[in-house]
Amino acid sequence: MPVRLAVLLTLSLAGRTLAQPVTLAEVPQPGECSRYAVDLDVSGTLSVLGDGGKPQSLKLQARAKHRFADRTLAVADGQPARSVRHHVEATASSVVGGEKSDRTLAADRRLIVTARKADGPLAFSPAGPLTRDELDLVTEHFDPAGLPGLLPGKEVKVGDTWAITNPAARVACLFDGLTANQLTGKLTGVADGLATFEVTGTAEGIENGAKVSVTVSATGTFDVAAKRVTGLAWKQTDDRGAGPVSPASKVEATITLKREPLAVAPPGLADAALAGLPPGDPPAQLTALRHADPKGRYRLVYPRGWHVTGQTDTHLVLRLLDAGEFVAQATVSTWRKAEPGKHSPPEEFKKAIADSPGWTATTVFEDGEVALDGGRWLYRVVAAGTSDGRPVAHAFHLLAGPNGDQVAVTFALHPDKLKALAGRDLELVRGIEVGR
Repeated sequence: MPVRLAVLLTLSLAGRTLAQPVTLAEVPQPGECSRYAVDLDVSGTLSVLGDGGKPQSLKLQARAKHRFADRTLAVADGQPARSVRHHVEATASSVVGGEKSDRTLAADRRLIVTARKADGPLAFSPAGPLTRDELDLVTEHFDPAGLPGLLPGKEVKVGDTWAITNPAARVACLFDGLTANQLTGKLTGVADGLATFEVTGTAEGIENGAKVSVTVSATGTFDVAAKRVTGLAWKQTDDRGAGPVSPASKVEATITLKREPLAVAPPGLADAALAGLPPGDPPAQLTALRHADPKGRYRLVYPRGWHVTGQTDTHLVLRLLDAGEFVAQATVSTWRKAEPGKHSPPEEFKKAIADSPGWTATTVFEDGEVALDGGRWLYRVVAAGTSDGRPVAHAFHLLAGPNGDQVAVTFALHPDKLKALAGRDLELVRGIEVGR
């Protein structure tokens, strides 16, 4: 065979080989383990209200680093439905308007269970409640359980495209709810047993009650023989409106993910280490969050619907969201200490309520003591009225501990939201322990 003809034939065969379709699909199995390295870089601006209510732009820079092993516990609809992760490292640092803050995962909270639920992903520690910072730390990065959803799940050729499904887009973009999805995948190459693909486009959704628009430009690698995504570089720009618990922002985020299959579960994910995991939905005390007053005056364990939005030396402010909708604001305030075993007289508390600036009660729904355990005493007043001429409802609580330490907790909401509050004020107050 002439040399020229042999070369042409080789090139022709190579071309046909490259044109061969590849199956771009993962089939997760219970018991599978992988090791992950995930790094996050974020830059942009936050829009907040400054002095006098004037808009102010604050520069944001943030980095996070995660090193963990993951073991799939259950699979549903071809996707991991329940997994457990052991974090070797989970840290984040941010600078907002020149102020730096650092976050890390407590040593006894390094085992995290994740589950895919109808209303979104759920993460908790079997060791006990997480702080909000810890919860954000282990959830605000690309969820490895979403990797299979980026693939078409079928044979494709180089140049073929596919639509990213709505459930996959919701997981990838960390939305509580998806409102629009134009994300598209494309197979860009196959060489040396690795397929490369990209995900591009836009999506819109809701997160913590705020509208978010994202633009995505991502590339990934897929091991054809192992049938697994091995790496992902995910770039995303966010345009976020102001929400009930977060300011407006415009940021750019880059996530790099590396994945390594493990033939054997590491010690932190071995059967013995997972023996105590709750088999089904976790009890409420594991999905609750914890917060401690910096001066040790009280501790709070509360449902995740509440979000801390402000803190001073004397006040803690939380807001309640229900399916992204603002329901009520709670303010925890320090109150003068009484003698051990005693509390302030109810008349003194009610006088303080009546003297609240701008507040006028028109209807009182409840007024009296509420039974609590642990030697605690609670007085509660629920009323509707006006505040500076606007309709408002309040639920006032005075909580005393066995040693006389006291806090007042005031809930403010529109009267139309009283049914939505539905005793969740008491649930929050019952989670407070006062005193050192």
